[in-house]
Formats: sequence, C-alpha cells, structure tokens
Amino acid sequence: MPSSYTGAEKRRIAWLALKAGKQSLAGDRNDDTIDPKLKREMDRIEERAADRGQREVQALQQRLSAARNAAASAKATMRTSSGTERAAARRQMHDHEAAARRIEGELRRYQ
Repeated sequence: MPSSYTGAEKRRIAWLALKAGKQSLAGDRNDDTIDPKLKREMDRIEERAADRGQREVQALQQRLSAARNAAASAKATMRTSSGTERAAARRQMHDHEAAARRIEGELRRYQ
C-alpha cells in the first residue's frame, strides 16, 4: 500500500516511537506496557498517510493516461501533416512523451 507522510507526521511518528520505546523499557518485559492511546494515534497517522498515498497514485495514473493520449494525438498530427506543422507536432509529441516518463518515474516511487 503506498503511503505519503507529511513532514509533521514523520516527526510525530519518530516522537511516538521514542515514547513507546521508553514505555516498553520501563515496564515488565512480558507485558505490553505501551499506552493504547499511543498505538491508536500511530494507527490514525498511518491510515491518513495510506489514504493520501492512494489518492496521489490515482491522480498520477490519470495524468499519465492524459499524457499518453496527448502524445498519441500529436503523433497522429505529425504523421498527417507536413512542413512546419509537422515539426511542431513532433516537438509536442516529444514533450508529451517526456512528461509521461516523468510521471512514470513518480509512480515507481510508490511501488
């Protein structure tokens, strides 16, 4: 599941992990001594980050589809035209293909 944490969430997770570590070391090693409120807060942060990550992946996939469609349209224009219009369509096609590659790179970060 892709997750997208904000800077504040990363800091809060680190602080909660330190607090949970202290609680774990302070108690009996056979019992769970970590405060349930602390666990619930960690779970809430993780759920929000997972939801945000899923939405970002969906948005990137939509943009990738749009970039690929635009590149295909520019390629069709390039093949059916001549002269300066053909050169302009070729530049457009290359620009849309480059945008699609950038979006694919961003999508790889979530996998």
